[in-house]
Amino acid sequence: MKKLLLLVSLTWIMVSCQQQKEIAHTDFSSYDAYLSNEVKEGRLIGVQGLVYQDGQLVYDKSYGLRDKEAGDSMKGNEFYFIQSMTKPIVSTALMTLYDEGKFQLDDPVSKYLPEFSAPLVVNDPTKGSSSGTHPAPTPITIRQLLSHTAGMTHGIAPIAYDKEIWNATILNPNIKTLGDRVTELSKHPLMWDPGIKWNYSFSPDVVGRLVEVISGKNLAAYLQEKIFDPLQMKETGYNLTPEQQKRVMVVYGFNPDSTLRKMEPQPSMSSNTIFSGVNALFSTAKDYLTFATMLLNKGELNGKRILKSETVDLMTTDQTGGIKFRLDTTSQYVKLGNGIVTDSLGTLNLEPGYQFGLGLAIVQDPAKARRTAATKGEFFWSGANATFFFVNPNKKLIGVFMTQVASVGNPNPYGFYFGNQMRSTIYQDLK
Repeated sequence: MKKLLLLVSLTWIMVSCQQQKEIAHTDFSSYDAYLSNEVKEGRLIGVQGLVYQDGQLVYDKSYGLRDKEAGDSMKGNEFYFIQSMTKPIVSTALMTLYDEGKFQLDDPVSKYLPEFSAPLVVNDPTKGSSSGTHPAPTPITIRQLLSHTAGMTHGIAPIAYDKEIWNATILNPNIKTLGDRVTELSKHPLMWDPGIKWNYSFSPDVVGRLVEVISGKNLAAYLQEKIFDPLQMKETGYNLTPEQQKRVMVVYGFNPDSTLRKMEPQPSMSSNTIFSGVNALFSTAKDYLTFATMLLNKGELNGKRILKSETVDLMTTDQTGGIKFRLDTTSQYVKLGNGIVTDSLGTLNLEPGYQFGLGLAIVQDPAKARRTAATKGEFFWSGANATFFFVNPNKKLIGVFMTQVASVGNPNPYGFYFGNQMRSTIYQDLK
């Protein structure tokens, strides 16, 4: 019996050592070379990459400069203006209220925000509101807001109605709070009838406003209480302390010759009062990894449960099955970002091969998406300053890519390239 126990113990030790050897062998050299090369060739000023696998942070490196003008090198603790990577966090916040039974996904938004009781829809988005409107045939639902199928738009597509929405919301000096912005949005027609088309949109702002109305707290306070404090995300928020501001990476933008320049103005780091669901959060790479790890762990991390396991499953399951205007591989479109394209109408659509859950995009068919670096079941999102993350539940894998290169209002010739190369090199290193 003793010999049998000894044999089992030795076998276990050999297997354990082999596993450790295999993990150590995966050094993510391809990802590392990619990051360093982007800085060396001048496509990025500074960059940070993280890889988390099987419960461990297995790669964490930075290259280049946080601030080129000041000559300040990257140290791995930088803050980033994460733009649309705010959206998954705010969607998660609303789903915590879903877990508490405070609403149902197919509730009309007007049940909580009466200003959306009688939405109108613009007749021709390419011509704008001058083309006239018609009443929406169905109410907007909360599920549609979370899945970008509510008929709203984002103001960033190159067509007439998007420009109207952008001017009315982002460039409106009278908007001081998220409530102000959502009230203004409610005054404008939808771009599409609710539920018929996926269209990247301002709907996360309405999601954030729902959090405020249902919880009775402003969005910043709710995020702090329900997500950031439990997860010990001490370096994520809408406003930063003076010490934290010293660690914010400068946002750069491309010149016509593809060289980089410092953008002006830089994001406001304090005294912000519009706690947006669309963008506006600052975070560090490790804080965002913490959030992503919670999702990978089905809503729980370090003994703190943020979401029910089945709620994370719901968020990462396709919610776009009923839409009519779905692109396929024969459709005409131009890639805009990770999973987002500009379709033949000039509006923003979901790339073939991708689906969308509740606040998160999902890889459904990598071949159709022409993104062989992605894998089926992976969920992800990105930000307009070229920040990216993905979670692969099957491989227990998370990738994070952080830099600061503006693309909204400033052409970025490498828009989807950064995120695609991130995926490609990480998966290459796993083989």
